[in-house]
Amino acid sequence: MPFPVRPRRFTDLSGLDLSRTLARRLVPVADMLRDLRTKFGMRPYEVHVIRSAWTGGERGVGVEQVTSDVVILPTPRIVDLTSLTEIVQPVGLDEVGQVTLDEVSGRFTEDQLLGRHDDGSPLRPDETVFYEVLFPLPDGRAGNVERRRFYPTSAPHYAAGKFEWVVRLERQRPDAGRGF
Repeated sequence: MPFPVRPRRFTDLSGLDLSRTLARRLVPVADMLRDLRTKFGMRPYEVHVIRSAWTGGERGVGVEQVTSDVVILPTPRIVDLTSLTEIVQPVGLDEVGQVTLDEVSGRFTEDQLLGRHDDGSPLRPDETVFYEVLFPLPDGRAGNVERRRFYPTSAPHYAAGKFEWVVRLERQRPDAGRGF
């Protein structure tokens, strides 16, 4: 005689508060572990999401002014900087290519990573969002950094099982240069 089969109740996501799951509660633990790599000197760079506005009323017109600068902490991992290639241009060398940021803390939201306003509203026609990676130069002087600009090539992807966001970035010109 076969055993009776009892209907199982599976979790219906429509009624689940995802902010209260075990995976969401473990994000701070994952962040503490990620921060160890920065403390050990294995991630000697800073990653910023910067929103700027142009004084001329539209992107690229007038003077660019920074309106928001969010440092991504703990420091995310930059996957494969070797994918950036220098090509010869008539005015000198230019760096092109894509990189991937992963291990971006799950405490961030998609809106924050896309540079949207706090209320989730999109960028205005006079605003720009870019990522800036600050690499300290090996001379050891405080504030002596090389800045490289990137822009997101797609929407960020949240990998819940890894407690992280993944963001794909394309190299952008011009850079802000050294120092500042």
